[in-house]
Amino acid sequence: MENEVILSQANALTESRYSWSKIEKNCMYKIIEKVRHDYIESPTTEAVEGYKNMYVRFPESVLGEITDKTHKKEAHEALVNLRKRDVEVWEEDGSWFNTGFICSCKYNARKKEYTVEVSSMILPFLVDLARKYTSYSLTVAMTLKSTYSQRFYELCCQYRNNFDKEGYSGFHKTQKQLRQMFCLEDKYPKAPDFNTYVIKKAQKEIKEFFDNNQCDLWFDVNIKGRGMNQTYDFKIYTREQNKRQQEIAQDLQGKALYIYKRMLATFKRDKKFCDRTYKHFDFNPELIQPLFDKITKWETKYKGNDFARIMRFALEEDFDIK
Repeated sequence: MENEVILSQANALTESRYSWSKIEKNCMYKIIEKVRHDYIESPTTEAVEGYKNMYVRFPESVLGEITDKTHKKEAHEALVNLRKRDVEVWEEDGSWFNTGFICSCKYNARKKEYTVEVSSMILPFLVDLARKYTSYSLTVAMTLKSTYSQRFYELCCQYRNNFDKEGYSGFHKTQKQLRQMFCLEDKYPKAPDFNTYVIKKAQKEIKEFFDNNQCDLWFDVNIKGRGMNQTYDFKIYTREQNKRQQEIAQDLQGKALYIYKRMLATFKRDKKFCDRTYKHFDFNPELIQPLFDKITKWETKYKGNDFARIMRFALEEDFDIK
């Protein structure tokens, strides 16, 4: 996307506990954008004095960016209400703190300007990002219609580079964890309703954005268990990852073909066995790489009948190919 603004925040803030409306979330995004600009990109004297409460200023026109020009009243109310909203941040060692995202909000009618006081306890999670942090598109985040979509979009951005051995990225959450993060302990008490109105709704909207080239990722989810004990395996798909998957598939296809040709040369009188093995890879691609590694290792250690014997034994015993 041209002129795309990328925001960054600590992962601890991405996974923190809070419940805000969609418009309040948009206020938060604009505040983060301004803090990042004033503190990182064009630091002012006030900004670099340390982690004190920081004052950021917006022209009145920001209300139209938070919603649109016909809903400025709602944006004004959301900016004011944000002072009353809690955010609870958990540290990796089990420590936590609860604070307001902003401490005050003031409007100057003469200057037509808002001044927002950002909590000093939040600032490190917006500017001190040397270790683990989440980067995401401001345009995508503010355009998503549901606050749950916004939260899941941030989570997907956080875990997009968390690849497994098959080249897929994703993350795991329990229903209890998600309910705590979204402050939904008492809402949607039935698991099917929680899945429908929180997870599936967000999944559908983000996928629509992806299909319309408005977003570069989407997620799928595998739900396990029953009731409140359900767990969720989220798999993230990106345009970049699609290319990566194609490269991995081509690499595995080449290795499968190498195995097949090596088997044909070894088991010249048993082509059916070779064909069954090659076909087996279509449904079990995860077997290709370990078998390829074994064969290339055996080739340097065994010859002739010894190689044939150990290969057949491994195929039958280790890979269950009869």
